[in-house]
Amino acid sequence: MVKHNRKSGAGLNYPSSVGKTKIDERLYLRTIEKGMLVLDTFCANPRPMTLTEVAKASGLNKSAAQRVLYTLRALHYLTHSETTRQYSLSLRAMDIGYAHLRSNPLVEASFPYLLEANRQSQETVNLVELDGTDIVFISRVPGRSVVSSYVDIGTRLPAFSTAPGRAMLANLDAEVTEEILRASNLAAITPHTVTDRHDLLAELEQVRIRGFAIVNQEVMQGDISTAAPLFGYGNKVVAAVNIAASSARWTIDKVETELSPIVSGIARQLSNVASKYPPP
Repeated sequence: MVKHNRKSGAGLNYPSSVGKTKIDERLYLRTIEKGMLVLDTFCANPRPMTLTEVAKASGLNKSAAQRVLYTLRALHYLTHSETTRQYSLSLRAMDIGYAHLRSNPLVEASFPYLLEANRQSQETVNLVELDGTDIVFISRVPGRSVVSSYVDIGTRLPAFSTAPGRAMLANLDAEVTEEILRASNLAAITPHTVTDRHDLLAELEQVRIRGFAIVNQEVMQGDISTAAPLFGYGNKVVAAVNIAASSARWTIDKVETELSPIVSGIARQLSNVASKYPPP
């Protein structure tokens, strides 16, 4: 289970911790685990870092961190400045993420539908998947006035506090939803963020009944978001469509009456598309 990043005492983010499935120690390579941990550390801290900072954020000792950094630099996944003695992700590090997007059939198949939702709403439309306790933006059509300028492809946000996250959580098996909420860091992001687990479960039940979610400024001040789930192969929830709007131009009631029907309609159409793709 992926847990949201936490701040260390040095102002660094710890990388997301991922609970491993049952592993066969005869096949499991700890050296690769350390390498991925260092890459995750750069994902959690998207800026140049020194050896000391990488070691502190990753939890590796300095000697292990140095060997991993050297190897990743030799493989051109990291660059190193002799002046600042800092390491940074290289352009090659982008290849893995974009290869995933290119191999995900839903990204390409959904784009005409996202464009249509954008045409109808004139607002930013996103396709979002669930990964552990986070949502990840995998496709995006910006509106004329982009509210969520901090959001880009690959951006992660806590699922519990977002409309697409709640749209998906509401349609998972109850025990899976409970597990995700227990693993989530239910911390307030804005003064509007709902953090009580019982309140969240009650809200998720309403989302399941309505068929869509609306979140009012719980992740970003001034951002009202509505989302509906996509159901894929075997009628399992696989993603969500989301429209983000500005509270300066939209009210909750107006979003519900005008934008929620758009995301619901597009999500139904995309569910027909997604159901054709068996899970990997």
